[in-house]
Amino acid sequence: MVYVALAVLPALLLLVWLSHRERLARNEKREVYRLYLLGAAIVLPAGLIERLLLQSSVKWDGTGLSVTLTTAFFVAGMVEEFLKASIVDKGAIQRGIIHTPMDCIIYSGATALGFATIENILYVTSSGFSTAILRSVTAIPAHLMFGIVMGSAFIRNLYFGASRGFAYILPALAHGTYDTFALSSTWLSDALLVAYLIVLLEYVLRRIDWAGRITSRRIAMAR
Repeated sequence: MVYVALAVLPALLLLVWLSHRERLARNEKREVYRLYLLGAAIVLPAGLIERLLLQSSVKWDGTGLSVTLTTAFFVAGMVEEFLKASIVDKGAIQRGIIHTPMDCIIYSGATALGFATIENILYVTSSGFSTAILRSVTAIPAHLMFGIVMGSAFIRNLYFGASRGFAYILPALAHGTYDTFALSSTWLSDALLVAYLIVLLEYVLRRIDWAGRITSRRIAMAR
């Protein structure tokens, strides 16, 4: 139970932080929790799809780098982020619950954190305390940041006419880049991973501020 608590706590803290980026009504808070749970629910299908893809690629005779890139971008990145984006697309946008640009950020982030919570429980309960500490400052924030990248792309689609496909592709690329460094397991890749997370954090914080400014302007114009 201690390991489960250690696995869940970082994602819940980030969910609280994210949901306070905007004043949410009671029904909107329910939607945040619903999308969080839907994000958690797709861990199983994501894992099954990834296992099938990995098994089908066993016979493929690639180099170490090509195997790492394929696993990072086309197995983990594409499968997980496409499933998350489909949850936000069908569970929020197509249901008409997006009312402000910031909603895109919050709902996408909540979905990502739901996924990260279950994934983290699986990792931490099998690998222990050190994994819980390491993932609390790497993988969990990274999933949230991929979600914010996704939410920003949905904003550009809904409010500026950009292709919705970017909400699927961009977080998959961000995720694939993260996994490329994480799977390489060298001191250089570890250093690049830390640098990448810092750059990604700066980017997503700017995206949150950007979404907040757009939301404030739209609210002011509606009055």
